[in-house]
Amino acid sequence: MSEKKSVNMFGILLVAVSSVLVIDTVAASAMIGPSAIGWWVLFFFIFFLPYGLVTAELGTTYKDEGAIVDWVQRAFGRGAAARTSWLYWVNYSLWVPAVYYMFAIIVGQMIGIEFGPYMIAIFAVAMTWLTSWIATFDVERLTWIAALGAIFKSVIMIILGVGGLYVGFTNGFANPFTLADTLPSFGDGATYLPIIIFNVMGFEIIAGAASTFKNPDRDIPKATILGGILITFFYLLASLGILAVIPLADISDSSGVIDAFIMVFGDSAAAQVLVYVVGIMVLYTLVSNVVTWAMGVNQTVVYAAEHGLMPKALAKVSDKTGMPTTASWANGWLGTATMVAYLVMVAVTGNEDLFWNVFSLGAIGLLASYVMMFPAFLKLRLTDKDAVRGYTVPGGTPMAIYCSVIPTIVLLTGLVFFFWAPGVGMDMEYFYTVGSGLLLAVIGGEVLIWKANKEHAASVPAE
Repeated sequence: MSEKKSVNMFGILLVAVSSVLVIDTVAASAMIGPSAIGWWVLFFFIFFLPYGLVTAELGTTYKDEGAIVDWVQRAFGRGAAARTSWLYWVNYSLWVPAVYYMFAIIVGQMIGIEFGPYMIAIFAVAMTWLTSWIATFDVERLTWIAALGAIFKSVIMIILGVGGLYVGFTNGFANPFTLADTLPSFGDGATYLPIIIFNVMGFEIIAGAASTFKNPDRDIPKATILGGILITFFYLLASLGILAVIPLADISDSSGVIDAFIMVFGDSAAAQVLVYVVGIMVLYTLVSNVVTWAMGVNQTVVYAAEHGLMPKALAKVSDKTGMPTTASWANGWLGTATMVAYLVMVAVTGNEDLFWNVFSLGAIGLLASYVMMFPAFLKLRLTDKDAVRGYTVPGGTPMAIYCSVIPTIVLLTGLVFFFWAPGVGMDMEYFYTVGSGLLLAVIGGEVLIWKANKEHAASVPAE
């Protein structure tokens, strides 16, 4: 990545909001029901805030572009770091097709056509390759793409939230909102609880690009805390807006956002124009989010390849922009393979509505990649006391333990909930389809790690 320090505090905040705030899972978050309000508040204190503080300390202490991979390697060695780097990178390649699955659904809604699985796959593959190319642009252009995406996301969520609540207060709410309804509880939407965790991931992307920031020690903690407050507010507002106008049983995880806007604006000609404009903004945010994540995950896998944790081929960057190239094109191939697997699942199961299955592949990989990060933070705090820390999580060792142990438990619980949640049971079709995809991803990672270890051993001179 370019070493030019060109990004200020406001730019860091926009990158944070753009990477963490995502439109594609807002509807799924609303599917938790009114209790999502209580869950969001609870998760802010037991996960989001500790996570932001941890990444702020690690990002201002260890400024290598490897970010999460570098932190895990410093704490637990090459093996843990290699597997973290693979999970962190491959989750992105598995998640991108789910984003463009939604992209195709929204395009279909806007033009009045319901796309079948083959058209969805064509859209997803084409857009995956397009953004793989965009991800090779220079960091300044990518930052502007992210900045515009952050603005659009904020506008969309404000309109969705305020508009939905206005309709609710004037015409009646589609769902009950008593105090008891908004408290955290397990119900039919419990399987969507991991979405809250997924929705707040991405702050370490800031640390991964720290070399481009003018004053990372000062700006990263500020952007993390302010960004965390803004992101939680926007998610809550948007979820409330959807729940205000669409009955819980009728919310679609793939089309719920546009469905809510249709309910908010009405069906007049002018309203249809507004829905179309907002729809275009939503489509742009999906692209910008994919591009923003590429900035972090591809640079991280380049770092891993340069340090012998991943095959050397993944270390190649553009001579012109300094951005990863081989990793970007590999994203395209893995995304294509994911959509081929989606078509196979459709043929085998006869179920064409598999957005949640495709999405879960990447989301589970993402959550798993963070499991070692929080213990790494605690170990480095206790053992690497001489490190110069630009920012230190306040509260001493007790707070450090809290910020390590509690988020780790939340992550592990979230991984279980993807397959089983209290009162919901297990969907065996989902278990086999998603489980098979994850097994293949793990095997693929072990093969690449084996290859990387051979290359690393060959490059180390014998003593």
